[in-house]
Amino acid sequence: MHAQTVRNFTFFEGTQYPLRVTWVFGDEPGPTIMVQGGVQGDELSGFFTGQLLTRCKLHKGNLIIIPRANEPSILRRARQINVDLNRRFDKEYNSFYEDRLAKAIRFLLDDADGFIHLHEGSGFYSPHFVNNLRNPNRYGQSMIIDATVYKNIPLAELCQRAIDNLNSKISNKSYWFTLFNTDTFDKATHYPEMLKSLTCYALVERGIPAMAVEVSKDIMDLEWKVRHQLQATVLLLEEFGLKVEIPEFSFPTEGKTSGLKILINGSPLSGQRVNLVRGGPVSTSGQSDVVADSILEPAVAVYASDRPNLNLLTAPRMALSSFPVLEISLDGDTTTTAKISWSGQQENSPEPHGPVFLCWLNGNPHFVPASGVLKVLEGDQFIIEGVLGSNRDEILNLKGFVASVTVNSGQDVGYEIIMDPSNFMDKYKLESDDGGARYRIARETPGKRGAEFYLSVFPRIVKALRVSRAHGSDILIKWKRDTALELPADRYVLSEAWSNGKLDKIQPFINRLPVAWGESFDVEPGKDVTVTLRHSTTFELVGGMTFKGSTQMQTSLD
Repeated sequence: MHAQTVRNFTFFEGTQYPLRVTWVFGDEPGPTIMVQGGVQGDELSGFFTGQLLTRCKLHKGNLIIIPRANEPSILRRARQINVDLNRRFDKEYNSFYEDRLAKAIRFLLDDADGFIHLHEGSGFYSPHFVNNLRNPNRYGQSMIIDATVYKNIPLAELCQRAIDNLNSKISNKSYWFTLFNTDTFDKATHYPEMLKSLTCYALVERGIPAMAVEVSKDIMDLEWKVRHQLQATVLLLEEFGLKVEIPEFSFPTEGKTSGLKILINGSPLSGQRVNLVRGGPVSTSGQSDVVADSILEPAVAVYASDRPNLNLLTAPRMALSSFPVLEISLDGDTTTTAKISWSGQQENSPEPHGPVFLCWLNGNPHFVPASGVLKVLEGDQFIIEGVLGSNRDEILNLKGFVASVTVNSGQDVGYEIIMDPSNFMDKYKLESDDGGARYRIARETPGKRGAEFYLSVFPRIVKALRVSRAHGSDILIKWKRDTALELPADRYVLSEAWSNGKLDKIQPFINRLPVAWGESFDVEPGKDVTVTLRHSTTFELVGGMTFKGSTQMQTSLD
């Protein structure tokens, strides 16, 4: 028997859409089940239930837990920001941040033998119409499946046993759970949208049992819902063959802020007012002890009122234009709203040689003159800040990029834009003499003279890996994707990648588990170790190499 081990990792760290994942490896081997909550940000129970599950004691089997699959939507308490993430699994999409999350989620699901999706729906599902709250168009208090049996997977039987067990512990029969079969694959189904859902993807593409546990939004007692959703999840995990124990916990008050410290330009945010200077920086950082102390480990955000989808904790800001309010959010619960007191004049400087544009590239400021070109790499993080010396809210339009699907006004100032040419419209790609994929950013501010500058996007190239050995000198390995080579059996540290960009924009994996640069791995005789590299911000594959353990002594590999 091995002691339980827990691994936490955050994909897309430092972006506006971090994906926190917990792996729990049980005392004894068994199936691996993936549990996910928070795919839609207005369904609170799911992400709280998922977070509590990360604290479990797992005696048999393994868990992959994603408590908050869609953090931007959670921080806004909205079903979606651009598109519904749970409708992006019928094919490969690449238009919005939700599609990058979907890529990572599919990757994680490849290692699972079963899948449980945590949801919260309106009313109470009933196969027959009872009233406006209890009918076939409601989803709450149900376990949802796509078919009674799918390719010998007895979904209905599995879920019904869990439902019967769960309902026997619920005294209020109006809160009992009901099996909800959407008959997704029937041509006459009333729920064709389920073909795009993650449970359907898991069932069809992965061939594993999948279901959703849906509590009701019309039950006002959040703690009751979370406890019973957690209990339903444990019962399903037991059906899968896992042995799970949930420690006793005290459900905290929603919006608890004890220990949360937000710094604005180095000063603690206290009270209801913040002093800022026009044209000056707005440096925001968080000492989020509340995340570490709370069993729910909430997501934290600081928003300026003029940029409601840009979390300033992970994005730089220069106050070229003023805004009235800063807002602090914990899991979408607004805990503090601070008004801004502005000093300094917002002057309108002359532009004898055209405007100078201020942008952020991977957190660093860049000043680009009119008609200038800024060279960037695939996967870089880019934010358009504005025009230096302007007293207007400038409209700057990156041609070929859609910042907001709901309001496509051409305004791209203040959005995190990931440099991914496949994410831009081909018809806006320009001819370039430097070999990059070139795109135009146009000034379209009413009353201001037109001007533009350009982005030239280049591929990110990995040339070599450097690994350190426990019992020998460092080894420099020429990067050749999809190849295998022998390494002396030893313990290694994945030190760095030699590339044309920043190391933090490349995410390494060892045998499909994400690792940080500087982590160690073992190469044993007769065993293969696969090192895979992906873009940190897009999850696109850079490539992989297989290392085969040998007793041969080597100091360098070409």
